[in-house]
Amino acid sequence: MAEGPRGHGRRRGGGRGHGVPKPQHDTMEDVPWKRLLGIRKLEELQGKEANAILLTFDRYKIALKKALEQKTVKGNKDMLMLLVRCLAKCCECESLPQQVIDIFTIVESSDFLSQFIEFVNGLVEGTTPRVQIESRGILRDIFTILTKMKSLLPKSRITIQGILTYIDTPINVIKSDTTIIDDDMWDVYEELMNREDTTRHKRSHLKDQGDDESEEEPDDNFRDYPVFPTTKEVQSETRTQLRHNKTFGGYDNLDHYLDIQYRLLREDFIAPLRDGIREYIAAVHDMRPDKKLHELRIYRDVQIISPICNNHGLCRRISFNYPGMHRIRWEQSKHLIYGSLVCLSPDTFKTVWFATVANRDLKNIRKGLIDIKFEKDYEEVSTIPPDTVFVMAETPAYFEAYRHVLHGLQHVHEGDLPFEKYIVKCLPNVEKPAYLRRSPDAKFDLRPLVDEDIILDDRKQDEPTKAYPFSEKSQDARSIKVTDQTSWPPPELLHLDISQLRALETALSKELAVIQGPPGTGKTYIGLKIMKSLLHNRHIWNTDPDTGAEDNRPILVVCYTNHALDQFLEGIVQCYSGDVLRLGSRSSSEIMKPLSINSKRMTMRLNREVPLEIHSSKMEIKHNMSSLQEEVNKIADRIEKAKREILHEDAIKHVMGDFYEKLVSGYETIMRDVYGYDFQWEKPKKASALLEWLGYGEFLGFEPTFEDEAKDSEEKRHQAANPGAVPETEDDRENERAENRNENENRLNDFINVLDERDVEIAQRQIAMEESDEEDESFEERFNKILRENIPLVALDVSELDLYFRRPEGEGFRWQKPKKKNKQLKSKIRKSLSSTDRMIDIEIEGFVDDIWALLPEERWRMYRYWLKVYCDNVQEKIGDKEIEFERTCRKYHEILMQEDKAIMRNSTIIGMTTTCAARYNSVLQEIGPRIIIVEEAAEVLEGHVITTLSRRCEHLILIGDHQQLKPKPTVYKLAREYKLDLSLFERLANNKLDVQCLALQHRMRPKISKMMKIIYPNLKDHDVVEKYDKIRGIAEDVYFIDHMETESPEKDLRSHSNKHEAEYLVELCRYLLLQGYLPSQITVLATYSGQLFELKYRMPKAEFEGVRVTVVDNYQGEENDIILLSLVRSNEDGTIGFLKEQNRVCVAMSRAKKGLYVIGNFEMLSSNNTIWRKFVEHARKNRFIGKKLRLYCENHQDADESIINAEFPSDFKRSPGGGCRRPCEYRLTCGHTCPSVCHIKDREHKDILCKKSCTKTCSMGHRCPLKCNQDCATCEVNVPKRLPKCGHTQNVPCYLEPANFKCEGRCVKILSCGHVCQNLCGEIHTDKCTMLVEKLGQCNHSTRIPCHLLKTKQAFCPELCGEILQCEHKCKGSCGECQNGRLHKTCEEVCNRVLICEHICKEKCNNCPPCKEKCKNRCKHNYCGKQCGEECSPCAENCEWQCEHHRCDQICSSPCERPRCNQPCKERIPECKHPCIGLCGEPCLKVCRICEPDTEAFNVFFGTEDEPDAKFVQLEDCRHAFEVTGLDKWMDETKDEQIKLKECPKCKTPIRRNLRYGNIIKETLHNIEVVKQRILGSKSEMEATEKTIRQELSELEKTDARKMKQIHNELTTGAVDENTLKTIVEQIKILKYVNELKEKFETNEGRSGRYDAMYQKALDQLNAVHEFILIRRRYFTKQESLDIESELDRLKLLHQLMRFKEKKVILETSLTRALSVDFMASEQHLTDGRRLTVQRRREVETTLTALKDVIPLTTIGISEEERIQIVTAMGLTKGHWFKCKMGHVYAIGDCGGATEESRCPECKSGIGGAQHRIRDDNALAPEMDGAEHAAWSTQADLGNYDPFEVRFH
Repeated sequence: MAEGPRGHGRRRGGGRGHGVPKPQHDTMEDVPWKRLLGIRKLEELQGKEANAILLTFDRYKIALKKALEQKTVKGNKDMLMLLVRCLAKCCECESLPQQVIDIFTIVESSDFLSQFIEFVNGLVEGTTPRVQIESRGILRDIFTILTKMKSLLPKSRITIQGILTYIDTPINVIKSDTTIIDDDMWDVYEELMNREDTTRHKRSHLKDQGDDESEEEPDDNFRDYPVFPTTKEVQSETRTQLRHNKTFGGYDNLDHYLDIQYRLLREDFIAPLRDGIREYIAAVHDMRPDKKLHELRIYRDVQIISPICNNHGLCRRISFNYPGMHRIRWEQSKHLIYGSLVCLSPDTFKTVWFATVANRDLKNIRKGLIDIKFEKDYEEVSTIPPDTVFVMAETPAYFEAYRHVLHGLQHVHEGDLPFEKYIVKCLPNVEKPAYLRRSPDAKFDLRPLVDEDIILDDRKQDEPTKAYPFSEKSQDARSIKVTDQTSWPPPELLHLDISQLRALETALSKELAVIQGPPGTGKTYIGLKIMKSLLHNRHIWNTDPDTGAEDNRPILVVCYTNHALDQFLEGIVQCYSGDVLRLGSRSSSEIMKPLSINSKRMTMRLNREVPLEIHSSKMEIKHNMSSLQEEVNKIADRIEKAKREILHEDAIKHVMGDFYEKLVSGYETIMRDVYGYDFQWEKPKKASALLEWLGYGEFLGFEPTFEDEAKDSEEKRHQAANPGAVPETEDDRENERAENRNENENRLNDFINVLDERDVEIAQRQIAMEESDEEDESFEERFNKILRENIPLVALDVSELDLYFRRPEGEGFRWQKPKKKNKQLKSKIRKSLSSTDRMIDIEIEGFVDDIWALLPEERWRMYRYWLKVYCDNVQEKIGDKEIEFERTCRKYHEILMQEDKAIMRNSTIIGMTTTCAARYNSVLQEIGPRIIIVEEAAEVLEGHVITTLSRRCEHLILIGDHQQLKPKPTVYKLAREYKLDLSLFERLANNKLDVQCLALQHRMRPKISKMMKIIYPNLKDHDVVEKYDKIRGIAEDVYFIDHMETESPEKDLRSHSNKHEAEYLVELCRYLLLQGYLPSQITVLATYSGQLFELKYRMPKAEFEGVRVTVVDNYQGEENDIILLSLVRSNEDGTIGFLKEQNRVCVAMSRAKKGLYVIGNFEMLSSNNTIWRKFVEHARKNRFIGKKLRLYCENHQDADESIINAEFPSDFKRSPGGGCRRPCEYRLTCGHTCPSVCHIKDREHKDILCKKSCTKTCSMGHRCPLKCNQDCATCEVNVPKRLPKCGHTQNVPCYLEPANFKCEGRCVKILSCGHVCQNLCGEIHTDKCTMLVEKLGQCNHSTRIPCHLLKTKQAFCPELCGEILQCEHKCKGSCGECQNGRLHKTCEEVCNRVLICEHICKEKCNNCPPCKEKCKNRCKHNYCGKQCGEECSPCAENCEWQCEHHRCDQICSSPCERPRCNQPCKERIPECKHPCIGLCGEPCLKVCRICEPDTEAFNVFFGTEDEPDAKFVQLEDCRHAFEVTGLDKWMDETKDEQIKLKECPKCKTPIRRNLRYGNIIKETLHNIEVVKQRILGSKSEMEATEKTIRQELSELEKTDARKMKQIHNELTTGAVDENTLKTIVEQIKILKYVNELKEKFETNEGRSGRYDAMYQKALDQLNAVHEFILIRRRYFTKQESLDIESELDRLKLLHQLMRFKEKKVILETSLTRALSVDFMASEQHLTDGRRLTVQRRREVETTLTALKDVIPLTTIGISEEERIQIVTAMGLTKGHWFKCKMGHVYAIGDCGGATEESRCPECKSGIGGAQHRIRDDNALAPEMDGAEHAAWSTQADLGNYDPFEVRFH
């Protein structure tokens, strides 16, 4: 689709902002395909990179399909050429494999391939030379497309073979008759026709050209060999055919070399799996399935729980069991870490499924859950039966790294591998780099190496930039021809030694350079010098080989570890400010964070620099993936919960069928038997009958004896159904004990952190996790939200079982059991859930018994059947969404990789680890870095280095040391026998390639470096190492502490530990810290990870924080001042493990700068290994080995007692302060002696705190009470002093002046009220007297109040009100609570009226609201679960009232259309076989007339019971039985009485369930429902009222609105009636009125201030009304309505009275005596606090009416009503009313401006004005309309107009 115009200011991707206009077409289908992929678009695309073409095709799939459908050969040959060219270019893209598959799937399904035949046939018919040249390219592209499709789409091979068959003859003709097909094309065609034979012939041909090879060549081609092992391989007894890695000499050819690397590397991860499986099968055959395996971990009872969609694609959540899993410290263990390869088998590995660990959540793994990703086709995985129980084997190999490297090796073809002659053939003479061969006269500018402070930038060669400020002396390094040794300056100028200079020369002048750096010689330093040289001379190597133009290809830096990579890149950024990119998410460096790929991604997105085709594709794919993920995960969670928890019956109701009703009704019946017939199951939200049925509820848990009866059969059934399952053993019970112990080990954070191989391994693996898209919330967050939605599906969350047991009563479950029992119960439920023994369809269909009578194991079998049906139904809903999600997720990852590729392409330096390089292999091949620098190259497997190289690489620099750590294959045997641990670095060194070895070390003191000359004979010392200080407190700087204490195996970690060595080194470390060394100066190294934890738990953070503790293999390339090394191994067998490897020993012994202390069993080591023998001999010769380490006191070196010979850890206790045991005796600044023993740390005593008592005194001789180290405070000793202000003598603190002391005596001042001041003498006199005084209130009750309230506030009267309310109850409020009888407290008497539903109303005295009790209505089918006040839903099941004589065909809730059957029942009583005394079709009675004649049923009640043929009916609600004719007559009686259900004549229980009298019951229930409807009101009215409430709330003040919303929400929960809603409306309206009245009081016109007390009192009373209204209520009682109305009338009248009162003063109006008396009486009525009676109201209103005629409320001489009428009639806006100088009012029309003068009709004075200006003696009359300015004025624009009126009216 053509791009829309982009928004302003945008760069690439700017069209994604708001600047893009709305597309003219709704979907892509609506856009003509030619606009999207027509000739013009294809011409544009063919010039782009392959990934851009792919993404465009993928986005416009519909257009591509239509383009491929066109008949391009005959119609438009140009179209064919362009499509073929673009598709062939797509084949070059290795970084978008899923997109490639999708595109070529479309090609394969179209008719496009058939056009190849027409095209080839057309070439036979005769072509000109020009056409032949054009056709050659098309034909080559066709071959490329067919080759790619054949390898990618196996299903297309038949189609392709058919095409090849058609074109074979024409191709042969073209080959013989034309020049179109050259030899290279013919080879491609031959391989396409018969790839296997051609390849074998080619390989044989190459082999014949090579040297003789003693090892047999494999029959198959490694490129066709699957990466994953086959089932045959896993079961095979023999190892795959392997050939040895060549230590010396070259390989025959490239395929020979790659074949060996591929097969060895593949064997490295397969062998542990194969050998372990073989060992496991043997153990199973020997009946020892629990045997500990050497190579594998075996997990049992593995089941697939559910699919899980996450960042890794479509995964499966599995459950597993592992012996002792509760003892495992999962946060430290290597079990199931990310990327581990697992193999699952249901049949002892006859069938295998491979997967990798995709997500290892600690919370889940402790529950036995983990997410894995199957490596087989996901369509195959979906066919695995859900009940399959697997055994799972885990191999320690990190498959992710193997996968990418092996895949990369398979795709290296002839001509792809640079430096093949050195790497494959091992030719020793290395040429100069290709870019120097192209420019032989090129010269390097090395001035940045001279002026080390110069910071290089990212300038381009054609950019005019400011020159670097190089020094004069650097000019000698300005123009160096690096290939000419004579042109190089002296090493000192470049700050190098001679060996470093030679290394730099080689690195810059040879296309393959190998630089060895022994310990401390500065490998990183020389690497940075090389990098700085290359960066400054970019113009030499950064050019296109063909055009010579600048061609940005980044320098790639690869390191083995994250630490080394960070260290190297940090060195680069210190001297280079350009574009550096750090790939990988495990960097701990703050400097690297802004350079990380995540940071760069965010920057590129924020700047909208993401290429448009990438961004568009990403957003589209992401949207699809998110929606698919949400759908699948929501369904998957239901499956997981079904398999892991006990579901609620409501969740599986649809699969239970009729059993649901049987389950619920059966439970209710049992409860009635237990609790009586009145029992009603008030089902809480999460209460579950199913849980009770299974025996795990709160009421019906099985008794222990009941469980024991079924225990054996249950376990046997479980074993039969799960052959791979392991019964509970003593190990399981030990697991429980161990878990209890582990839960108490919460002190892990108290100890220092250690770094073992596991941490590093996980860190290396995390690269696969970093592709998260940070623009939106993570997938995990969205998934967790989905999970939370489904919680109500679960009746018992077994995973969180303990939480249920700890809940207090009232919240649901009430179990309180010991924790151990909880865990046993949890395990038991888990086993029951995972069993595959379930009922089958036939059992379910034929089941007619009571399900509550089943034994526990049979209940579980039935429940598991329901679960199976439920899970199958749910799984069907997923459909093809899983497959679609997996494909979409792959595309999403690929598109993210393209985003990273765009960032990488624009970087100058890219840094990554080897693991990361393996993952980004396809991208690196496409980017093609021209220069690659590999740090730690000797530690990297050769295959990893090879796959990092691309054909564009012209310069490879390897830096490392093969005499230190080597590559670490998983299989040690492959390293020993096949030399898999031989790195490319070492192999090139062995084959006489020019290796530059650095010679001058800058790290180790001479005593250490002299020892290292055993390994590096030519190692020399720099002068700096001669100047190191001696180690304080220890006689030797280097020492070997020899011992004979034995080691301990760490079985779980497959490692070793040595308690003695750990304790010794911890004490030695503590001793060194006491010598004053910083924690950061000390590193403790262990050779085994098991030893790390022995060290960790002896090193608390408080003491050792900052000391680094790690294993030797993690410390390669690092150094520290002091190294403490634990060798660990010490045993009777003399086994030393990998301590015999010289490389590891070399690393361990060369990390120290100043001090090295090694502890081990040197006698055993030296007798079993040559290198250790040499070290020990050297140590003995130089006297630094022994059983005891000699310590001495730095302060008392000459004293004999200061010497300590530390042989055991306890010996260090003889130096508690780091010195000796003598007292310190140092005189502190305070004069006291230092209290410590001799100490070395803090000799100046700056940090020593003297804890003796202070000896200083105050001026009066009082001694300081504080410690000597504390600053002396003011003297607090109390001294008698006379106070000058009052003359009292008081105990005053010594330091305080008497004048500043507050007297604490009692004050004798008499207040104005006559009471004594209640404050102290030194305090100010009280202003509020608190003495209680009597006061007579307005209610005439006397009460005691504080004195200061006497004149300001009415007392709150506590006297009982006692007034008779409208409800005829006596008011129980106090006089104060009832506002002196004006607002009575709501009556709290319980109503106790019988409601229509026959429940007793428990509400307070009120109009009864809808009943809140549980509805008791039920029928034969179901019960009503609603509240009683709600309308019942009528039962829609078919009526069950039927017998052999009559039947009813209506639904249950409709009146029955059949008569009562009076025929006798034909059944017999089971116990005695006598005839039933009931009627046909009625429930049979259990009583017998013959056997039990004295039963209550036969007592005379209606008078017909003693008839010999009397028949009886039993009422189901109460179980009483009655003679049928009497009961019929009684039930049929109709009386003019209230609507209510008939009741049992004996016990008065309402009759609700009885088919015989069903019509009577139904009629009554119908009448009750009618009454309910009237109570609730009509729905339409209620909806209208709700709308009114919303409208009224929007107009209410915010605080009131919030409170009313809360009241509304509380009252509308459950049943709600119309009256309640109308009451809410009334409350809101009254609140609005109260607020308006309050506003009138607060803003009363003419308020003078003299009556403020009256105003405030009125406002207080209004606030009381306000609070009274806000009480939650369903109805206003009659009393409340009267009280509110009376009080509001009183306050309204009071407001009017106050206006007259204010005006009377202003106008100085005199009243007649009678009116004056009435005025005062009215004021008394309204303010005396009493209720406003009808009589009082009349008197007040009469007085107010009279006052209107005497006291005008306005100065205009008219009443308020008259004023309003006049203003309304005139219809003028504000500002038109004026008054003359005498105050008479007049109006000016039109614009409101005066244009002429006139005379006032009242006083004849002048009015009006001229030129829109009023006369000076006239004025505005705001009292008429409230205007602030005249209409004709500037101010009027702002003052007289309401902005909301202007805007909205």
